[in-house]
Amino acid sequence: MTTIGIIGTGSMARELGKGWLKAGHTVVFGSRNPDSAGADLGIADAEVRGHAEAIEGADVVVLAVPFSEAAPTAREHRDRLSGKVIIDISNPFDKLANNERAGAEYTADALGGSTGLVAAFKDNFAATINAPGAADGRRPDVKLAGDDEEAKAAVAALAADLDHRVIDCGPLHNARFIDGMVSLMLILDEKYCGFTMKTGWRFFGLGFE
Repeated sequence: MTTIGIIGTGSMARELGKGWLKAGHTVVFGSRNPDSAGADLGIADAEVRGHAEAIEGADVVVLAVPFSEAAPTAREHRDRLSGKVIIDISNPFDKLANNERAGAEYTADALGGSTGLVAAFKDNFAATINAPGAADGRRPDVKLAGDDEEAKAAVAALAADLDHRVIDCGPLHNARFIDGMVSLMLILDEKYCGFTMKTGWRFFGLGFE
């Protein structure tokens, strides 16, 4: 099993943590205020530490922070993150003009390179991470983008542990297209589903399962 450090305690952090704990992984949440954050998580026996402690003991680190904090957090803990698989789930929404770069590319800059870094779970609503699938049992896909094939394989396995199908979208710079899909998904969810945030994307092709 894998030891996962999740930096952040928001809704995505909580749902990912709950799912991976259920799958048998060790999960440590990282918070700037670990004493107060533990009581607010709503996860029985959740382990909450400071950012540095959560990173140091982990095999995989999830940057579950707002986009504005992702690169600074990566830069601050650059040495601690070396040699680990890093999952950037942050969303720039409309903060990057024309999607000329992916949000995760700024994280790569802060890390000094893209080794170990994977953009994933960016266009998955928190409410869909552990929820049952549709009537046919299907659930939203998890898209991955990254330059490190071994890191992508590790993240794909973790997504599969949450019972999600994985779509490999290629190199890290392709995450810019996933970033753009997030804003579109919000518009469609509000227009067609009453802004339930229980929707998601699923790739469909004849002969593709």
